[in-house]
Amino acid sequence: MIYGEITQKLSLWLWPRSLKPWPRQWAERWGGWILYGGFVAILLWEELWNLENVAYLSGWLLVIITAGAMICSVLFERRFWCRYLCPIGGMNGLFAKLSMTELRAQKGICSATCNTYHCYKGGPAEGEGQGTNGCPVYSHPAQLSDNRNCVLCMTCLKACPHHSVELNRRPPGIELWTTPNATAYEVALLLLLWGAVLLHRLPELTTLVLGSDLILDGFLGHAIAALIALSIPVIITLLAHQLVRLLNPTFKPRPFITLAYGYLPLVLFSNLAHYLQMGLTEAGQVIPLSLATIGQPIGTTASLVWMAHPAVISFLQGTCLIAGVILSGLLIQKVARQPFLKLLPQHIATVLLAVLTWQLVL
Repeated sequence: MIYGEITQKLSLWLWPRSLKPWPRQWAERWGGWILYGGFVAILLWEELWNLENVAYLSGWLLVIITAGAMICSVLFERRFWCRYLCPIGGMNGLFAKLSMTELRAQKGICSATCNTYHCYKGGPAEGEGQGTNGCPVYSHPAQLSDNRNCVLCMTCLKACPHHSVELNRRPPGIELWTTPNATAYEVALLLLLWGAVLLHRLPELTTLVLGSDLILDGFLGHAIAALIALSIPVIITLLAHQLVRLLNPTFKPRPFITLAYGYLPLVLFSNLAHYLQMGLTEAGQVIPLSLATIGQPIGTTASLVWMAHPAVISFLQGTCLIAGVILSGLLIQKVARQPFLKLLPQHIATVLLAVLTWQLVL
């Protein structure tokens, strides 16, 4: 977003004007689905064109995301792109619900002693508070119900002269069962990120199901297989929810978009299990490869390469998946507030998808 802010300042210097206010009503309704569509496009682009191993395609992806931030910064106030349209921002906001920390203000202090709201609107220094431009994503720390719309920039903490804003510890995901604010696009993104793990292991998945990955040789077959992989978590979780309803005809469970948040820990840990392979092998080559780009022979920096033992990686991946199953099971119970047996199909779906991920990742 730094490029967006630089572009905003330069454009206002070259062309003094008032930036447009956010179209909040439109953005609240459609912004989430736009970032969801952007994530689908990125995942398919990555899989079908081997983006992660082609440097110029990776570069274009970064250019497109940066261009979105810059264009929105020229048109609108603050970080409209970050809050409503950025696919990466949507993913960060979703996983932030599981954070062990939160930035919040004390409502009593804010309502009783503050009449400037510099933490939200921005303004000059006041008392012990510093001068700021206000929250870049237009969130008031006393009105936050979850972490989704906070980027932890600490602007409100610096601006507050009343010691109202605090960085607190908290039980991870507490708002998911105390003040749930479920949205359909967020659940769709959650299931998409789960399907992305299967998509990233598509050759292993097609071999496991079909006995061969020949279907990936043609573009059409590859595209169909990719879409099916992304859809597997949606199909299994929806079937589990319907089984809960059928097996308990007198029981009225919470809506699917509320209960689906219970899967979030396993989605996070499944993604972590997938990326551990690259994080503990390829990441160890960053220094020598960076030096090679400026002409330093790789052979002279080979001692700087660090890679974890495959057994260590497998152990950590397995630990992640087991932890994800346990934590998702606990969160499902907290969100649903129903006996374990009534939610058995949902727990079985959690274990089934974890076992599938285990087969593909380890």
